[in-house]
Formats: sequence, C-alpha cells, structure tokens
Amino acid sequence: MRARLAVATLVMASLPAFAQVPGAVSAPAASENGRFVLRETPDGLLRMDTRTGVISVCTRATGAFTCRLAPDDKVALEQEIERLKAENDTLRRSGGQAARPAQPGGEGMNLPSDAEIDRALSLAERIWRRLRGMIRESEDNPLPERRL
Repeated sequence: MRARLAVATLVMASLPAFAQVPGAVSAPAASENGRFVLRETPDGLLRMDTRTGVISVCTRATGAFTCRLAPDDKVALEQEIERLKAENDTLRRSGGQAARPAQPGGEGMNLPSDAEIDRALSLAERIWRRLRGMIRESEDNPLPERRL
C-alpha cells in the first residue's frame, strides 16, 4: 500500500516536471509526433503517453526495462461518479421509489400484528400504572429512618 501511495505521489508531483525539468528525457516534441515523455526516478523511469495521459512506471530488471501502468485513481473516481449520476437519474424518474439497499434482515422480517402491538402496549400501561401507584404509596407512607 505504501509503495502504491509513493508511486502515486511521485507521479502526481512529477507531472508538471515532465515539460519543465531539463533532466527529463523526452521523445521529439508533440508537434513532431513525439508520443512519450520520460522522467528519471531513483527506482527507474516514469513514462507518460502524451496522447492519452497514461503514466507507466518502468524499472530495470536483468538489463531490460519493464513498464507497468501506474495506479490511476482518476479513472475509478470517474466511473463511480458516472454510476452515482445514473442512480440519481433513476431515483428522479421513479420519484424516489427505486429499490433501496437491503437492510439486514429486511425481507424476511416478521413484524408483529396489530393485535400483538395492542397487547404489548396494554402490558406496558399496566406496568406503568402499578409503578406509579407504588411511588404514590411510598410518598404517603414513608419508611422510618433506618440506622446502620
């Protein structure tokens, strides 16, 4: 994870440097159909495709360079934005009635019937009334002080 973060940071920090730093190795200028710009790093080279903007990390192994695409969070973020826009449009068209994410135990929940709810409320009311009566009785007939 740290290696990816380091590569991403290095890539982002070096983007402006591709065109400005004299140490950059580059193909012919874009006007001359140059496609890649290379930048030396301690681990190898960064290669930017000037037509697509894709950046690759190139490392030397057994005398030859091997290039791998640098992780690009921008693509993933753009895909997520598009997915959210589509979901938002669907919700607007359906008036907010689109399927919502399932709640844990949502579909197979057994909800109590009205009779069961009435019975539970009746029980709670009886308990409350009895508790209030006990409180009134204790206020009317306080216990004598007890010594320890």
